[in-house]
Amino acid sequence: NWRTWGELLYSVRIGRPAFEHVFGTGYFDWAFQHAEATAIFSASATAFARLESMAVVASYDFSGFRTIVDVGGGQGALVAAGLKAYPRMRGVLFDHPQVVAGARHLLEEEKVATRCDLVAGDFFESVPEGGDAYLLKSVIHDWDDERAATILRNCHCAMKEQGKLLVVERLLLPGNEPSYVKLLDLQMMVLVGGRERTEAEFRALFQVAGF
Repeated sequence: NWRTWGELLYSVRIGRPAFEHVFGTGYFDWAFQHAEATAIFSASATAFARLESMAVVASYDFSGFRTIVDVGGGQGALVAAGLKAYPRMRGVLFDHPQVVAGARHLLEEEKVATRCDLVAGDFFESVPEGGDAYLLKSVIHDWDDERAATILRNCHCAMKEQGKLLVVERLLLPGNEPSYVKLLDLQMMVLVGGRERTEAEFRALFQVAGF
C-alpha cells in the first residue's frame, strides 16, 4: 500500500492502478502469488466482514429467501451470518477457487457448513443459478464500470424471475466535505482501478446491467 500510494500521481495522470506500475502486475494476480500476504489480508477482511455482516443481517429481512448466493463472498462471513440468523435458509458461497478453498473453516466454526455449498468460479464468466437472492458485498467497488456491469449482468442472468439483488457498498455523498469513503475511493483507484460510487452512479450501473 505504501509504495502504491507513492505513485498516486501515476493513477491521476494515466488512469491506471499505480499498483500495476509499481509491481508489474495487477493486485489480485500478485496476491494469489504471495500466500503469506494474502493470508494476512484475508484475516483482516474477514474480521471486518464479520462486523459488517452483523449490521447487514440486523438491517434486512431475509426471511423470504430459501437460497442466497454470496457472490465474491470471500471466507463466507456474510453468508454465515445470514444462515445463523435464518435456520431454514440455505446458502451458496461463490468465489475464486483459491479463496473458496479456505472458507470451510469459518463455516464450520459458525456451525452452518452443512447448509452452505462452496462453488468456485469466475464471476466475469457466470455465477451459480437459481438463487432467490444474490449478495454482493464490497465487490462492485473493486472494478470499473464495464467490469462491474459484467458481474451484475451475470447475476441478472442467473437469478430467478422474482429474485433480488442485494448490494452492500459505501455511498459517496454529494458535497465536498471530508469523508472516509472519499479516501477509500482513492485507495481503490491506486490499488485495483476500482471506485466508490454515488447513488446515481449505482442506479445507472444497475440499469445498464438489466435491473
